[in-house]
Amino acid sequence: MASDDQQSYLKAVKCLMQLPAQTGIEGTVTGFDDMNAMHQAQFLPFHRLYIRVYEQLLRDECGYKGPTPWWDETRDAGNFMDSPLLDPDTGFGGNRTGPDNCVTDGPFANTALHIVNQINSTLGNETYVQECHDKSTYIDFWEATGFTTHGAGHSGVGGVMEDIDASPGDPLFYIHHGFIDRLWWKWQSEDLDSRLYQRGGPSAQGGTEELTLDYVMTTYGIRPNVTVKEVMDIQGGFLCYKYDY
Repeated sequence: MASDDQQSYLKAVKCLMQLPAQTGIEGTVTGFDDMNAMHQAQFLPFHRLYIRVYEQLLRDECGYKGPTPWWDETRDAGNFMDSPLLDPDTGFGGNRTGPDNCVTDGPFANTALHIVNQINSTLGNETYVQECHDKSTYIDFWEATGFTTHGAGHSGVGGVMEDIDASPGDPLFYIHHGFIDRLWWKWQSEDLDSRLYQRGGPSAQGGTEELTLDYVMTTYGIRPNVTVKEVMDIQGGFLCYKYDY
């Protein structure tokens, strides 16, 4: 990602943190709060939509024009502490600074995010990525990512990212889930005929109702609601993007 795009992206995220909330959900103050409040349980499909809505807000409300970044965590697995993403001048900042591990440098200084758990971050390395990729069904893939690559990003960063409900409060959340979405798309692409529309799991956190393609995912008025089916193909009409590798 070009350095100008990096800085423009970070500037747009800060902009979203300054804009007023739109959802009316109790406790929301800013546009960034809105994203946190709409976080839902339909794991892979919802987070694909979630990243898209976040991107749209950055573009439409804050003028961002560059590519949407994702974090290739295989490059930093086991060594998040030295990731260039945490550089205070060119990245998100927040490493090795401040009392109680609070973030006191970089563009998101004083937002009380906590960095870093090196051991847990190793679960995002190539071995665990391949372990997920080798699964033959959506449920097996979903469960594998939950225990390894998905969990590694959250627990490896630590702080707010370790809280399942509050984790979208960390700007790193969205580029982490770009990494997970890329893994899912690569898995789907191995056998589109059988994998493109595979899904599973509950439609709500702790629920028993099975997730279906017709399930409507809400954005609480930020953007139009969409069905699970509409986000299963990243080049299927509603979505139109590709990963650089």
